[in-house]
Amino acid sequence: MDKNIQSSEIKFKTDGNFAIHVTDLEKAENFYGNVLGFKLISKDKLQLVYDTGAITLYINLDNIIIPFIPALEVKNYNDAKNRLAQNGCRIVKEHEGGKALYFKDPFGIIIDIIQK
Repeated sequence: MDKNIQSSEIKFKTDGNFAIHVTDLEKAENFYGNVLGFKLISKDKLQLVYDTGAITLYINLDNIIIPFIPALEVKNYNDAKNRLAQNGCRIVKEHEGGKALYFKDPFGIIIDIIQK
């Protein structure tokens, strides 16, 4: 067992949300709404949100494309962030207002956590 991994009450669980980042929201809206037929829940100049059935899909406008990012919820954001850092995860982006961030796991996969 990795010496950095610690037994504790910190739990990560999926929350039914995924995000992707795209460079063209209009093109994304046409594809995900018209081609795939997902139901648009909300829209603004930086994000589309779709009900896809089993998950809610967040499509964020960005200057790079990032494929599906699974979202995990935690009870205590700071404890979770510290645990990730102690175990070699790199924080990629902290969301405005705190309580949510993207991190890279040991394999380079980007995952989202949010305190709920």
